[in-house]
Amino acid sequence: MQLCILVAGALGGRFDHEMGNINTLCWFSTTRIVLLSDDCLIQLLPSTRYHEINVLSSVEGPHCGLIPIGTPCGSSTTTGLQWDLDNTEMRFGGLVSTSNLVKGETVTVKSDSDLLWTISLKKQT
Repeated sequence: MQLCILVAGALGGRFDHEMGNINTLCWFSTTRIVLLSDDCLIQLLPSTRYHEINVLSSVEGPHCGLIPIGTPCGSSTTTGLQWDLDNTEMRFGGLVSTSNLVKGETVTVKSDSDLLWTISLKKQT
């Protein structure tokens, strides 16, 4: 079983602190670290693996995004999203996959560069 670190309160507040927390994801890319806020979670999807994300629809979604971090992305492919990527290039100053929607219980991601995965969290009553 792989170690997973959940960091509550890692998002919100000062933007430079948020970016520092995101930078930590890149520093420790071999450890699964999930940054949590009241609204969403963020985790790094390293380019070295194929990712199968199990979505708990009672708690998370449907809004999600994939954002290249560190370097431009030459090719990303997904399944399970409203607007799947098909060998899509992404970079800052160009396309990034924001405001997408999860369609089902599983999302798959394969990319040639590291990506940030973000998904909304539902308010619990």
